[in-house]
Amino acid sequence: MFSREIKRLIRDKNEGSISDKEYSRRKEEILNIENIFDNSQNHRLEDFNNGNFFKIEKININFKPVNEMSPIARFEYTPEQRADFIYARRLDNINENKPFNYGLPESHEEGNAIAKMIEEDESRETIINFFQRSKNVMTNIIRRKLDGELESNDPYILAAKKMLEDLEKED
Repeated sequence: MFSREIKRLIRDKNEGSISDKEYSRRKEEILNIENIFDNSQNHRLEDFNNGNFFKIEKININFKPVNEMSPIARFEYTPEQRADFIYARRLDNINENKPFNYGLPESHEEGNAIAKMIEEDESRETIINFFQRSKNVMTNIIRRKLDGELESNDPYILAAKKMLEDLEKED
């Protein structure tokens, strides 16, 4: 919903079919969320606005996604356009009751931060809550490793191995 519209707007801007002023006006129109969300979504929006969760745009807006096929990797976005797209995607996630970072590309910076939190003995729930990814993300990372897509010293793999060890101890 929001991210699809922002993506179209970015395309129009980059193709030169709209001006900077028109881009700004239409962006404000698209991202105007007043009276759109219900009470539970408004509560999540408040958590989003005040929340302490992983925000790649605060660390490195020009991050390189792990998946080279990610729209952010394939298209030329200015830093402002990337921030607009990420924000719109998170609004979609609030609307669909998904974790805030659902559907956003994974980054090496995120992997490093996950590994650091695991080294600091943060709980699995704390890590999942902070990174706002589904509980299946680590399983997918391990699968990619088994398929030879990630290096064994990749922070995602190190983090996943530690989490699996912790899970096995819980059983």
